[in-house]
Amino acid sequence: MSDPNNSADDAGSSSRSSSNEDGSAESNGIGKPQNEFKEEIFKDMAIDKMREKMDVIVQKLEQDVEHKLELLVDDLVSEVKLFNLKNYELSQLFRDTSSSSIHHRTKSSSTETRKRRSDGKLPDKVFVARNSLLTDLFEVKHIKTIYHIFLVILIIMFLNTVVHDFVDRGTINLGLRPIVAGFGKFHFSLALWACMQLAVLCVYPAFSCWARGRNIYTNSQKRKIWDIGAIFGAIMFQCSFVTLVIKAVLQLDLPPASSVAVLMEMTRFVMKVHAFVRSNIPRALKFTTKNSSEDKPQHAKPVPPFGKFLYFLFAPTLVYRDEYPRTKRIRWSVVFRHMLEVIGVIFYISFIFERFLTPLFDRFGGAEISSGKFVLALFGCVMPGSLSFLCGFYCLLHAWHNASSELLRFADRMFYRDWWNASSFAEYIRSWNVVVHDWLYTYIYKDSVEHLFKNCRWLATVLVFTASAVFHEVILAFAFRFFYPVMFVQFEFMGLLLMFLTRNLSKDAGNVLLWFMLCIGNGIQLSLYNMEYYARRNCPVSGESLIDYMVPVSWSCHGISHNPNWTFTAMEY
Repeated sequence: MSDPNNSADDAGSSSRSSSNEDGSAESNGIGKPQNEFKEEIFKDMAIDKMREKMDVIVQKLEQDVEHKLELLVDDLVSEVKLFNLKNYELSQLFRDTSSSSIHHRTKSSSTETRKRRSDGKLPDKVFVARNSLLTDLFEVKHIKTIYHIFLVILIIMFLNTVVHDFVDRGTINLGLRPIVAGFGKFHFSLALWACMQLAVLCVYPAFSCWARGRNIYTNSQKRKIWDIGAIFGAIMFQCSFVTLVIKAVLQLDLPPASSVAVLMEMTRFVMKVHAFVRSNIPRALKFTTKNSSEDKPQHAKPVPPFGKFLYFLFAPTLVYRDEYPRTKRIRWSVVFRHMLEVIGVIFYISFIFERFLTPLFDRFGGAEISSGKFVLALFGCVMPGSLSFLCGFYCLLHAWHNASSELLRFADRMFYRDWWNASSFAEYIRSWNVVVHDWLYTYIYKDSVEHLFKNCRWLATVLVFTASAVFHEVILAFAFRFFYPVMFVQFEFMGLLLMFLTRNLSKDAGNVLLWFMLCIGNGIQLSLYNMEYYARRNCPVSGESLIDYMVPVSWSCHGISHNPNWTFTAMEY
């Protein structure tokens, strides 16, 4: 039993502890004020919230780290694959073997450009994620040093000319006049390009209408009429497109460089349209066949989505596929570097034209030219022609194509092969411009061999060279406003002749002969076109008849005089 006295003491102490010194505070039962107790509760709640926030942050960090690790692993796997591919290709390049033999020895599907089909038909184009050849070669420090040496030589040549002009004449000529004169009315060129783009976009709904319209006509005769009408419409569109663009170029009187840019875009659009239609016709026919037999898959469509078509119009390829290898991100530093290279090369080509070509041909047509000066002009164009050829290759096929590929995340960047190592003209043609060659192979050569000429490959080869020559000649003829078929003769006759002459030569002899013909051919071509261009400026024709555009003015207006009194004397020292 409890003691009453003790209970009274506890009650008294409890009543005494129920108030603090000022008589207002209450006890929390353990001897602490209630305000301090609340503060501790708030602190505990704040700590719990902070822990919850930390847990959320840690979870997000873990997810981000896992996601980045997955991306890094994927990048590592792709880089290893690219490294193996580059390692193989670079090792083959540094061996004394031709690229054609390398192609025949390569059996792996990851390194083959085309794959053999089991039905005996010609192989198809296969897209693989890979870098351009020069991109990989520049990773070798020796090749990179050669690139730096070549760049320094160009800079020294430019500085030498600038200093010479400043000391000799007191003025500086940067060689910008060909750019200013050649790319004049560029805003009209952009407007014309936009119109061409809108016209080509109309191809997709027209093709979709044809493909879906085949399901309406169950009668075979009506369907055949529908197909013939579609073929006729496609041909009329291509012809009308080319005719209207050329007419616009002539009416707007675009300068040469702007005209070349527009006409090259016109040719690219024509090839793109043909590639899209030709590649999707079997798909539409197969869809109609399956639809009639009622076993069509639910996801099957007669035409690809519009996004596929739109991406193909801008992708740096002329062979249509629904899907292409894509990179994971855009490297803007790569885009910026390649665009600087494009601008620099255009500037340097303008400098070459201003310093080396204009002084040779600016008087043609204004006065009679002796045969000696004519020969000097021909040989004087060999070095500028070769430099312009190499600069044009680097600008268009490497810098421009790689910049556009990076913007579009297009992963297959084999726009050219090692054409500089080619030992035959046929090997050079296949390696020089892979983008155009793939289109010619896929839609002209392959279709001709399989459907038109029935395995007669030499006729298909002639057709390929003829198509290429016609496209090149159309661009040059309407860009410079005269028909001077130097390019056509080089492609159609000299090209076919060199294919047979260099077919059985050794690698060294073939490579030397190829480079010799390239340098001489580019020099002759550049000199003859410049000669005719300046002759028509200095001795303009009426242009009232077609003959005025067909007859070379450089040979008829003040012409070339022959000097029969050439003598050869030895130099005395």
